[in-house]
Amino acid sequence: MIIELEIENLFSFKDKITFDMNSNIVNINGPSNSGKTNLLKILNAVSLFLRNNENYLNTYMYNDKHSSFKITFLKNNTKYIYGFTLDKKQISREYLYYYDEKEENIIFERINKSYTFNDKKLKDISKVVLDNRLFLSYAKDYAILKEVYTFLTLTIGVCLDVNSIIEPAFKLYSKDINNKLKPYVLDLYKKINVNIIDYNVKSIMLGNGIGYSTKFKHNLDDKNYIIDYGDESLSNRLIFALIPFILKSIEEEKVLIIDNLDSFLNNRIINEIINMFKNSKGQIVFITHSDSEYDCKTVKLI
Repeated sequence: MIIELEIENLFSFKDKITFDMNSNIVNINGPSNSGKTNLLKILNAVSLFLRNNENYLNTYMYNDKHSSFKITFLKNNTKYIYGFTLDKKQISREYLYYYDEKEENIIFERINKSYTFNDKKLKDISKVVLDNRLFLSYAKDYAILKEVYTFLTLTIGVCLDVNSIIEPAFKLYSKDINNKLKPYVLDLYKKINVNIIDYNVKSIMLGNGIGYSTKFKHNLDDKNYIIDYGDESLSNRLIFALIPFILKSIEEEKVLIIDNLDSFLNNRIINEIINMFKNSKGQIVFITHSDSEYDCKTVKLI
């Protein structure tokens, strides 16, 4: 779970800003152009920086001053702090700490080319790290660093456009041969008064690729009707795409971050999604524009 983010001089955030996200349900709210989506883009860029060992943040630095990123998060009941400071040429600082009985412990700290470790075995890795690359990328397979690397690159899932997850959702449904997802899908539709009582997703060959045939069964006035996915309302289609990733976040204790949730789902549906995360160890962070209040932690941007 993400506890806190601190950003300075990245994307639209010129001045240092701290996001308190110490809850498993967080709503980041604010008007257009307040930086909400840029927060998600920064998390994506950090993930790419770590995975591909290329600085995707360079393009977005506000000016020629140093930029910084710091994330505090909880993983397996251990609190970690990871961060770095950089300019367009080099990493001037990088660090990783953990807390043991409220005491801060260093795993590694890097200031320019000078390193401090709690395990001297990391010293050999530091010798090959380039000035403009992150040490964590090089040490990702080493002991505790692997857990931190995995959290930052795989545990946090950022959805900037819900349409981008429709096909991956179909793939998950087509492989759900034991219908594990079905009770959750149908229960949510029932709670929001949508008369969908069943669905079927099949993979089909389309030329050299794979497509998906998705049908919904509706019950209206005691009669059943089969409706194609493309003929469903927008909200019904997008709820269907989101549910596998919502459940994955809840069951695998991952972080799901969704942009512009209130642009395609109404408040009633959003509240039902919030209810799914209550009493779970998964975390959902969603961005909204309206002034609607939800039963969760709210971070306001102006």
